[in-house]
Amino acid sequence: MFIVRADAKAGEPPTLGVEGNYVRKDQVKDYIERVKQSNPNGVVLCLDQEEGTGEKVRTDGAFNVYLQMGQMIFIDYLGKGFDVGGITKGRENHETWSFDWNDALFVTPYNMNRYNHTITTQERYLDSARRRLRQLLDLGYSREYIRGKVPKTYSPMPNSIKERLLDDIVFPLYEKRINLERNGLKSFGVQGMIIDGQLCPIEFNRPQRFTTKDILNTEQER
Repeated sequence: MFIVRADAKAGEPPTLGVEGNYVRKDQVKDYIERVKQSNPNGVVLCLDQEEGTGEKVRTDGAFNVYLQMGQMIFIDYLGKGFDVGGITKGRENHETWSFDWNDALFVTPYNMNRYNHTITTQERYLDSARRRLRQLLDLGYSREYIRGKVPKTYSPMPNSIKERLLDDIVFPLYEKRINLERNGLKSFGVQGMIIDGQLCPIEFNRPQRFTTKDILNTEQER
C-alpha cells in the first residue's frame, strides 16, 4: 500500500478532479488512466506513506499557510474529518485569516481572530459536510467507517492548532525571510493535514508552479 497523487508538470495547468488516495500496487494502472482522462499531460506521484499523510478520514482538519513575503500572510482551515484536498483544489474553506506582514510577530492564538477573520455559517458547513461524505463514499469508504467522522456542527479552529501553525510554520519562515527571498521564494504556501493534534505538512506551493494561479487575487478580494 502506498499513496498516489495526481499532479502536473511545472508550468502547466493543474490536474483537477482526481483525488489522491491510498492504494495497492494493482490499483495504480486505473489511477493513471483517470489522471490521463482529466489531463493528458498529467502525472502521477507514487509516494511511500509517511505518518499521517495517508489518512483522509480520521483527521482534526486541514490547513493552508500562504505567505507573500513582506506583504501578507494568509491562513485557511478546514474542520474535523476533512483532508487537504479540499483546500488545494479550492473546493472548501471553513475559516480564513489574513494579516499584514509587519503584524506577524504580534499575532497570537488568542488575538488571531481580530485579523481579517471569516468563518463559515452552519448552513454552509452542513453543505460542505454532505459533499465530504459523498466524496468519501465515492472513494470507497464504507458508511460504517465514516459514520461520525465528520461532525454535524462546525467547531472553529482550536487555539492549540493556531499555536502550532504560528510556532511551527509562520514564525520559522518569517525568521528565514532573507534567505528565502534570496532564493526567489517570495510567494508560496504550505498545506497539510492535522492528525491527532499534530501538523502533517504535505505540499509546498508557489505561483510559478502553474501557468495560471488565482489564489492571490482570490485572497485579496476577501
